Amino acid sequence: MHEVDDAPSLDLLRCFVTLHRERHLSRAAIRLGLSQPAMSRALTRMRESFGDPLFVRTPRGMVPTARADELAPRVVAVLEAAAALVRPTELDPAQLTRTFTVATSGFVDALLLPRLTPLLLREAPGVAITTRPVADDLAESLASGRVDLMIGVGDGVPRDAHRTRLYEESWVCAVRQDHPDVGKRLTLERFVKLPHLLVAPGGNPGSHVDRALAARGLARRVVVRIHAFAPAPAIVASSDLVVTAPRRVIEPLARPFGLRLFPTPIEIPSSTIVAAWHPRAQDDPAHAWFRTALVTAVR
Repeated sequence: MHEVDDAPSLDLLRCFVTLHRERHLSRAAIRLGLSQPAMSRALTRMRESFGDPLFVRTPRGMVPTARADELAPRVVAVLEAAAALVRPTELDPAQLTRTFTVATSGFVDALLLPRLTPLLLREAPGVAITTRPVADDLAESLASGRVDLMIGVGDGVPRDAHRTRLYEESWVCAVRQDHPDVGKRLTLERFVKLPHLLVAPGGNPGSHVDRALAARGLARRVVVRIHAFAPAPAIVASSDLVVTAPRRVIEPLARPFGLRLFPTPIEIPSSTIVAAWHPRAQDDPAHAWFRTALVTAVR
């Protein structure tokens, strides 16, 4: 049995297929961009590799032997298989079976999953999603494959990650409809005096709101701090707390929970929300499809 090292090279197989098609040494050489002597040497190596004359010179050109005719379709299949190794894989989402783990915050969960889930059920029923909080080991989790994708504020993306911008998030304040201390508008003075609900995904004190207030020598009183957004509307609806939340997330919940929304009384910079992934996943067809589905759902 031949060892792998004894197998004919792909270049030699291309010479075989071209000569079998052209039936003429000079025409095959031109087709391959070779000189006629180089093509003759290739024919000699072919004969040695296959142990057969393969092509017999006649007045009508190079006529293949029975062995060459038997080999031809098999050699073509080998070349096609080799080409497929470097050809981008065609992906059928309907046949894809995979679980994608996404590191994100509760804010993004509330916006993303209601939009993305129907798309997945419709186009890729074999795909599942698992979400987890964005942790300090994000860079390592992306590199190891424990996390497929991170969705969050662009400032938190690891330096070597690929990214795509999803949207700009602005902020609004929400209180319950019949809040006794808030009239037609929410002034900065009233905002500072009110008790606050803070959604802190990392569980840490401080936020962009506190930084904006501190820049003006002000501070607020946070009475309740939670790590996920889901309970926030119900907490605000049943208390005198005010929450500063992403507009895209809180607006659809204002009517169901009986909330009033106000512009923030202090300027808070918008946040750029991005999806980020490790470079090793860049050319993975399934991962690329999931990224496209995500962008479609969010936008």
